[in-house]
Amino acid sequence: MKNTNAISPVPSSHGLPVGVSFSDLMGLIPRWAWLGGRWPYSMQMVLAVLVGSIWTLKALANTGKVSSTLSAISHVMKVSYFRAWQIYWKTQINHARNTLVFSTLCRLPGDQLLRWGRKHTHVDIQTPEGASPEKPVIYLVVSFALHYFGMLLPVRQQSAHARKIAVVQPRCALEPLQEIGFYQSLSLMTGQQIEGIVADQPLVARQIARAVRQGYSVAMRVDSMPTETVRMVGSRLCGKAAMFPLSILEIAKRLEVDLVLLSVVREEGVFRTTSHLRLSVPAQSSGEELAELACRIDGTIGALIARYPEQYTAWHAVAERWRLAQEIEQALADGGEYGTA
Repeated sequence: MKNTNAISPVPSSHGLPVGVSFSDLMGLIPRWAWLGGRWPYSMQMVLAVLVGSIWTLKALANTGKVSSTLSAISHVMKVSYFRAWQIYWKTQINHARNTLVFSTLCRLPGDQLLRWGRKHTHVDIQTPEGASPEKPVIYLVVSFALHYFGMLLPVRQQSAHARKIAVVQPRCALEPLQEIGFYQSLSLMTGQQIEGIVADQPLVARQIARAVRQGYSVAMRVDSMPTETVRMVGSRLCGKAAMFPLSILEIAKRLEVDLVLLSVVREEGVFRTTSHLRLSVPAQSSGEELAELACRIDGTIGALIARYPEQYTAWHAVAERWRLAQEIEQALADGGEYGTA
């Protein structure tokens, strides 16, 4: 069986910056984005509005698929159902815009791509005094504009522990990237060692722990990571009861690594990677203390969502975490059991 987590030999760096062919990338980038990626910036913004509007019209034709997303937007932003649709429309435009950015960056030769990163990214990751710069951390990335093209090199320049990074992604996203050698070529370009871990597998926590022991810092989308764990801890997200994946806290506690909450948002054409919270999980933490840590993380996530609602990409996950909390509460009320801390 093929190991999707292993790093294969690094391919040549000539040609496209990810070392793959046009036909390979066409499997990852929609045709409209590949064609639009050649256009001037102003034309790309027009295309993003057009595509985002088409996606929104399709959602209007089948509101059942987006009802939970709209309810989440309405609750968090305290707006009407109509206004929630407006925000949803802008999230779709933002998604189209990010897709065009990715398409554009895939065309840049390595030196131009790195210059783009220096010009269009800004990184502010606070490291506490006395912390070892070589010690791995677990990055809990909030689901905004994730562009590892622009993030990885500046992070490496600021943080020594980011020279080896394992990115946790769903299988449907990771396997196509692994097949074309995306992270391997990005490793060559940035001078880092980057690999992927499949999120939706039963042993994902064990894979994350193994990567940390091997010196990797791990990056995962904390608010939408599709782990196979059933162990949860109670939390509160955007004013409502929610569930938080307990495995994240248990890994940090067992391996004695810090959790660093990151966001990557776009402001005035610059992708800003910022650390908002850095937590250590005491070895003797009780279930109540773990719940307090989860609430701190989710409290910060909720504030970021409210600040950048149109860039947030996991509204559906907010609704799902609320639903799961209600389901667990009902199961416990009925005398059942659930895998909570």
